Amino acid sequence: MLKQEVKPLKLGRMPALLIIDKQGIIKYAYYSDSMSDIPDNEEIFEVLKNLNK
Repeated sequence: MLKQEVKPLKLGRMPALLIIDKQGIIKYAYYSDSMSDIPDNEEIFEVLKNLNK
């Protein structure tokens, strides 16, 4: 549905982070390669800061 990768040997789907605005539009999508692969906080804060501009 959201192009999220399935890894059967890892028992399911890989994690994803989506930021969605008030109109329901995805403004940021990050699909992880593993459970430890996550974006930096500063990157997320920047997206959130610019969300209402």
